[in-house]
Amino acid sequence: MRIPLLLATFSLWYSLSAQLSDYEGYYIFPINPGSQSYLAGTVGEIRSSHFHTGIDVKTGGQIGLPIYAAADGYIFRMKISTGGYGHSLYMAHPNGTYTVYAHLDKFQIGLETYARAKQYEEESYDIEAFPKKDVFYFKQGDVIGYSGNTGSSSGPHLHFEIRDKDQKPMDLLQFGFKEVLDRIPPLVRKIAFTCLDRDARVNQLFGRYEFDLIRVNNAYRTNIPIQLEGKIGVEVYSYDPMDGIPNKNGIVKTVMLVDDDTVFYENKIFLLFSKQRNVLQHYNYQAAKLGGRRFNKLYLDDGNDHNIYSVTNKGIDFSDQKKITIFTEDSYKNLSISEIKINNAKIVYPPKVKFKSYEILGNLLHIKSKNGAGVLVEEWNAINPYFYDGDHYYYLWDISEGLPRNIFVDGKTVETGYVVTIPSNQKISYHQQEFELAYGKRALFDTLHLSFEKEIDSVRNIELFKFKNPLDPIRTDISISLNPSYPYNEEKSHVYSVFGKRFNFMGGDWSDNQIKFKTRDLVTYTILEDTIAPKIQHVRSVFAHNTFRIEDELSGIKTFRGELNGEFLLMRYEPKRKLIWPITENPNIPIKGELKIEVIDNANNKTIYNRII
Repeated sequence: MRIPLLLATFSLWYSLSAQLSDYEGYYIFPINPGSQSYLAGTVGEIRSSHFHTGIDVKTGGQIGLPIYAAADGYIFRMKISTGGYGHSLYMAHPNGTYTVYAHLDKFQIGLETYARAKQYEEESYDIEAFPKKDVFYFKQGDVIGYSGNTGSSSGPHLHFEIRDKDQKPMDLLQFGFKEVLDRIPPLVRKIAFTCLDRDARVNQLFGRYEFDLIRVNNAYRTNIPIQLEGKIGVEVYSYDPMDGIPNKNGIVKTVMLVDDDTVFYENKIFLLFSKQRNVLQHYNYQAAKLGGRRFNKLYLDDGNDHNIYSVTNKGIDFSDQKKITIFTEDSYKNLSISEIKINNAKIVYPPKVKFKSYEILGNLLHIKSKNGAGVLVEEWNAINPYFYDGDHYYYLWDISEGLPRNIFVDGKTVETGYVVTIPSNQKISYHQQEFELAYGKRALFDTLHLSFEKEIDSVRNIELFKFKNPLDPIRTDISISLNPSYPYNEEKSHVYSVFGKRFNFMGGDWSDNQIKFKTRDLVTYTILEDTIAPKIQHVRSVFAHNTFRIEDELSGIKTFRGELNGEFLLMRYEPKRKLIWPITENPNIPIKGELKIEVIDNANNKTIYNRII
C-alpha cells in the first residue's frame, strides 16, 4: 500500500481522531477538576495481558478524595469486589456514552446505602447490582464516590474510563482535559529486528536483536550500522513521559514507513474488550517474559486480529538499501520521529547472542556451538553452520523436518523435551502417560511445539509436571489433566503452579485418579495437600477497633463470613492488607454482642473465631 509521506502523517494520521471531536468539552475531569493532575497510566498502554482501557489518576497516596460525575447521567451498574476494579461505578449519559470510576474506597451516601442493603440481602461482600434507570441520577459535578485503593489496585488512584455507545473504551485524553499537561514528545529507546524466515539475517545472524536509539537533531537513530536480509519484523520500545512525572505511559499512535511506503499504522483511539488478549501478539511476549521490555511489533503476528490496525505487514524484505521511518504520537499530538538507514555500511559487526545452547523462533531451531564440525539433531541429520562469529558457530534446523527431543552439541546431549507439534485453529486433545491436554479452536495464537518433562523433587518430595513453554502465549483456557504417581488425599489436594519456592493455587477436580484444571500458562505444576486451616487474629487498625487479620499458608482464602448474635454481619475485606472488619447495615447502630467469623481456604479447611464485642 503506497501512501505519500505527507498523507501518512496528516490525513491518515488524524482520520480516527475526528470521530472524537463531538465529545470534546462534554465531560469534566472527575477528580480535582481545574487542578493539575498526574497520571500513572493511559489508554492503550501495554499491560501484561491487555491494553489499558482508561487513565489512572494519581491521588498523592491519599484515600477519600471526592469523585465527581463527569457529565449528567445515571448509575446503571455498581460492583464491589475484592479483586479487579474493587468498588466501581458505571454511569450512562444522554449522549449515549458511558463512564467508569474504579478502585473507589466508598460510594456517595445514597449509593453506599443501596450497596450495603444489597450486600446484606445477598449475605455477601462481593456484589454486582444494576439499579433501574434514573434511580441514581446525578448532575455533572455531583459527588458520586471517594477515591481508594480497592480491588487489584497496587496503590491509591482513580481508574477512569469513557466508553462509546458500544461500550468501546476511547482515548479520553483527546477530549481536551486541561488538568493533564503533556508537552513532551514520546521517548523512543530501542528498536528490534526479528528474523521471520530461514534466510533472514540481522547483521549476519539469524534471531531477534535489539539496538539502542539515540536522538540526533530531530530524529532517533541507531548508533551502529544495521544490515538486514530476508523477511524481517520490526519492533520498537517507546513510552510517553508527561509534565512533572516520571511514569512511562503508553503510545496511542504508531506509523512505520519503509522508504515512502506506509507499511504499518496503528491507532488505539477505540479498543474492543473481545480483542484484549491479542496484546500478547501485539508486543513481543517472548522477549518480555525473558526479562526485557514490552516491544511494540510493527508487523502483524499470527493469530492477532485486533481492531487497532489500519495498515499491516507480515514482515518486510530488506534485500535492497532502504530507510525506516517511524512516527510515534501521544494523545496530545506530541510527535517523535525515528529514522534508521538499512544496508548503508560496508562493514557490519554481528550482534551478541544471549541464549546458551538453542532457542526456537517461529518454526526454526537456532543452535549455538563452539564446534564447527557439525551439530547432530537426534539421529536424523548432522547440520552445518551458517555463520561463525570468531567464537561460536551457528546452526538452523527447520522443525517441520522433525521435532527433536535431543540435540548433540559440543560433546553433550541437550534435552529439549519436545514431545509434539500442535497446530492452531483446531480443537485438539493430546494424551500421554503423565498428562492429557485439550483446548478449543481459538486457544492458540500459533503452532505450539509442546515441551514436557516429569521430574521428582526429592528435597521437597513432590512431583513436578514441567511444561516448558512459558514463552508461548495462550489466548483462551486450556484444560490439563495430570496423572500423578503419588497417592493423594483428593479432598485436600489441588494443583499449584511452581515458581522457585513459591506455589500458586490453581485448583482442579479429581476423577479416576486424575486431577483436571484450566490454565493459560504452560509452566511447571505440582500437586500439594493443604490440611492447615486459615489463621484469624484480632489486631488494632485505623479502620475499626474490631479489625482482624486473616491469612492462609498455602491455598489461599476462598470465603469468609461474619455473624453477630447469630445473624449475618457484613465484613469488609482488604486482601492486600489481609484485614477484615465488620460493617453494620445501619452505621448508627453500634456493634455489640457475640461476634463469629468463619474463614474457609481453597482446600476447604475452616477456622471459626468467636469474640464478645
